[in-house]
Amino acid sequence: MANALLGVVFENLMSLLQNEFSTISGIKSKAEKLSTTLDLIKAVLEDAEKKQVTDRSIKVWLQQLKDVVYVLDDILDECSIKSGQLRGSISFKPNNIMFRLEIGNRLKEITRRLDDIADSKNKFFLREGTIVKESSNEVAEWRQTSSIIVEPKVFGREDDKEKIVEFLLTQARDSDFLSVYPIVGLGGIGKTTLVQLVYNDVRVSGNFDKNIWVCVSETFSVKRICCSIIESITREKCADFELDVMERKVQEVLQGKKYLLVLDDLWNKTQQLESGLTHDKWNHLKSVLSCGSKGSSILVSTRDKVVATIVGTCQAHSLSGISDSECWLLFKEYAFGYYREEHTKLMEIGKEIVKKCNGLPLAAKALGGLMSSRNEEKEWLDIKDSELWALSQENSILLALRLSYFYLTPTLKQCFSFCAIFPKDRKILKEELIQLWMANEFISSMGNLDVEDVGNMVWKELYQKSFFQDGKMDEYSGDISFKMHDLVHDLAQSIMGQECMHLENKNMTSLSKSTHHIVVDYKVLSFDENAFKKVESLRTLLSYSYQKKHDNFPAYLSLRVLCASFIRMPSLGSLIHLRYLGLRFLDIKKLPDSIYNLKKLEILKIKYCDKLSWLPKRLACLQNLRHIVIEECRSLSSMFPNIGKLTCLRTLSVYIVSLEKGNSLTELRDLKLGGKLSIEGLNNVGSLSEAEAANLMGKKDLHQLCLSWISQQESIISAEQVLEELQPHSNLKCLTINYYEGLSLPSWIIILSNLISLKLEDCNKIVRLPLLGKLPSLKKLELSYMDNLKYLDDDESQDGMEVRIFPSLEELVLYKLPNIEGLLKVERGEMFPCLSSLDIWKCPKIGLPCLPSLKDLVADPCNNELLRSISTFCGLTQLALSDGEGITSFPEGMFKNLTSLLSLFVYCFSQLESLPEQNWEGLQSLRILRIWNCEGLRCLPEGIRHLTSLELLAIEGCPTLEERCKEGTGEDWDKIAHIPIIQKRSRVHERYFTVHPKKDKCSNSENVFWSGGGDNESGGGIEDCDFDSEGVGQSCVPISNSDHQGFMIAAVVPDRVLYLALLNVKGGGFQCFPKFWEDNFLSKVHGFVSMIDCNFDDIHFKYIEVASKTGQIKE
Repeated sequence: MANALLGVVFENLMSLLQNEFSTISGIKSKAEKLSTTLDLIKAVLEDAEKKQVTDRSIKVWLQQLKDVVYVLDDILDECSIKSGQLRGSISFKPNNIMFRLEIGNRLKEITRRLDDIADSKNKFFLREGTIVKESSNEVAEWRQTSSIIVEPKVFGREDDKEKIVEFLLTQARDSDFLSVYPIVGLGGIGKTTLVQLVYNDVRVSGNFDKNIWVCVSETFSVKRICCSIIESITREKCADFELDVMERKVQEVLQGKKYLLVLDDLWNKTQQLESGLTHDKWNHLKSVLSCGSKGSSILVSTRDKVVATIVGTCQAHSLSGISDSECWLLFKEYAFGYYREEHTKLMEIGKEIVKKCNGLPLAAKALGGLMSSRNEEKEWLDIKDSELWALSQENSILLALRLSYFYLTPTLKQCFSFCAIFPKDRKILKEELIQLWMANEFISSMGNLDVEDVGNMVWKELYQKSFFQDGKMDEYSGDISFKMHDLVHDLAQSIMGQECMHLENKNMTSLSKSTHHIVVDYKVLSFDENAFKKVESLRTLLSYSYQKKHDNFPAYLSLRVLCASFIRMPSLGSLIHLRYLGLRFLDIKKLPDSIYNLKKLEILKIKYCDKLSWLPKRLACLQNLRHIVIEECRSLSSMFPNIGKLTCLRTLSVYIVSLEKGNSLTELRDLKLGGKLSIEGLNNVGSLSEAEAANLMGKKDLHQLCLSWISQQESIISAEQVLEELQPHSNLKCLTINYYEGLSLPSWIIILSNLISLKLEDCNKIVRLPLLGKLPSLKKLELSYMDNLKYLDDDESQDGMEVRIFPSLEELVLYKLPNIEGLLKVERGEMFPCLSSLDIWKCPKIGLPCLPSLKDLVADPCNNELLRSISTFCGLTQLALSDGEGITSFPEGMFKNLTSLLSLFVYCFSQLESLPEQNWEGLQSLRILRIWNCEGLRCLPEGIRHLTSLELLAIEGCPTLEERCKEGTGEDWDKIAHIPIIQKRSRVHERYFTVHPKKDKCSNSENVFWSGGGDNESGGGIEDCDFDSEGVGQSCVPISNSDHQGFMIAAVVPDRVLYLALLNVKGGGFQCFPKFWEDNFLSKVHGFVSMIDCNFDDIHFKYIEVASKTGQIKE
């Protein structure tokens, strides 16, 4: 990693020497001497990087070098900034003279320190030049593998084994071509052991004429592989023939034979591993091996997905970790053996140790072997409480992981090890990580590739080599998140040492001189005034949560990345090295003009600054800006002018059109924007040519687009004409249109073949929609506040009865459509074949067609026609019905066919007198039944006795029914006595309460129950609920409204739980929300339905579903 850092600094130093500023400032001679010293050190760095693993003195030497180089880089960066200010002209101003003196003195001191480091390298006997690698024709002995299973017992691989065996005995057996089956997984996960199991299975061995095992490892040599094949078959030492002779010999021994060849541990060729696999090498070997008979097969094991892509003739088998219980059995085998007594206390500690393995068999074996010689409880506790990398001796898991790391390029090493800054098991956003790499200058542009493209390449390579895992793409935003395996994270931490500090719920008292990157997670209680005294060059400071202002926190001048809520605005302009500035939760109306000093700034993110009204007028002078992200700054009414001058800009999340000069849509013309763009103030578009000049059609990297007019403001140009000119590129994934005043939508909407989400809000004049049902990719549709709309599709043609209508739609949300009568005017073809979630709010006239794929239905209010259609939704799992004015009974047969229903919620049917008597016996899957505020309900039906799977019955706000359900004495008690959990409450809105169901009694999918306040109080919020396994996220955010100071707990929840939250609001429960929010809250909260493991940045207090004020919430 020091190699990469030194490389960047060396480039910056060369750049300075070539700039006349070095001569003008009188520092050229000092810079030249530094260059010579760095050259001497750089010559031995590769050898030092290797030897530091086993020689702590070299590790200390490397850390000292990095600390000095960080400071040198700060000095060079200052020179670069000053050079830009002077623009090469000679200046004898006092400030410039002082700068020359100061820089000269600092360079002199750095030179002295580097000279000392250069001198001390000699005592380590470090070799110059490229390190000596293993012999090209040999594999290091500890890396050799064989076909013999050396494990005493293998755990947790039976399913994997059977899948591969099935492939070999069926699909591969019938193939006329050579089948190659790749197995991909992290080092230490058990790939070799799995292949050994398959290789030695009697069904497999008996299926082939010849079985051959070759350990390939880092060096992919066709000649050596051929030699190994010959030796395996002939059982004789292979002579060192020429390659051609050896290839012919292989074909002789394999000709006409059905063979199984294992190529274990293949590595891809990289800059650091020239001897690895390439397409050419593989094609060469494959041509030699294509001589066997039908059914011949090759099994390949590798850590690298690139290898699998090169060699595979079928989809790679991705090997995951084994379970904790299986990992424990493996650990126990090594730790206790067959004869050692199993000490009860040691077993308890051992099970905790096993959790650190996270399913990696190699880690379990390594730790088990380590514990086999330890008999004292304290020794086991010491291991349990320490990090794996801190163990006193190197072991196999670290060897395996370090080997992968060692062969990375310097850039990849630096980018990977930086990830130690994130907490373990944290979901990391790919885009965010790449921007942090950019800001720290770990990556830079390369030829025609932008720096972001280089970052994507680096990320992809680390992912392919299994340093990153669990990659997931949000199909709506395109955001990619991923994780690091805990043991891989341990490796990164062991490399970074004290360079990366993760602070969580603690006081910060002191930091090392070597601390360069800090993450503050949750709450740092205090900063000691001397905490930063030793730190020389702090580069990164990230805060992932709201923090109070800390008086002792310094405005650290060397920062490249600052993302926090405790920034002192007056000091902002002194942070001249900043590349990344993130501002959150700040009580400010404007940014200080001193931000103009941040000439190096590339990334500016401003979030949740509710009072921010405007941006500095000359922000366009920051020519290095590449990403501007502004979210939830609701008071912001205008942008800075001339944004089109920011030619490097790649992301602009918000643009506000105004009549001021330099704020028109024309500014967007030449910007190569991607990701998300929200254009507001379209009322102010002055001409159609201006709208056309925005060039949205040319922005092929835009994934999300929001077009908004200002409510109740007259437009200069017709909204319909403006929208027609704002046609985006067909790559667009998500489109939102707000406050549109046109009568119809433009025709270009239905040609957006890649559109997966469409949201129309407050488009109140629209009478009919284009034929949205023809959009092939549309998965989510949200419509709200459209008074004149009668149908989603009013096509009355009878043609094309075989056509599919809304072929991909999965989620549909309809809110405040008072005149909508149905989804389609004419039912035809295959309608909504994929629709699984339907939310209907304040659509009193709506009727529904047959929707067999529907799983979740929310309807508020309900009418009889809608209720009668429910029996046709045979796939329903969640059903929530509310507010049926005038409805005294549900239709008989309403519950017919609902055999998959898990949860039923009946709320606020004040005139409902009875529930259906029939079809309850068909609800064999029903686990939760809630009946709330149905004051007229007189009794429970007899059929409720048939609900043998029911786990929770909640009856609240139903006085007659509650009386009949009294335990032991109520007339209906015998109908419900079999139900494990029963809740009763006379009035729902008086006081909710939280129930903790028994884990073995209640399904994970319904493991959260709600509490709330009465009409004039905010009572319990979420108290200590067991959050469900499907991903309820939790974060604390401040409430800025003056009437509601303090903290709220925010939970992002699945649809079924959100529905309860919405009903609580409706019932008067959440009084901590200001009244003027309520209607907007009810509609906009839908955008946050089912967000699992949501990033904290995506939550704003306006959208928080559950809240509690004070007293019952821990900060």
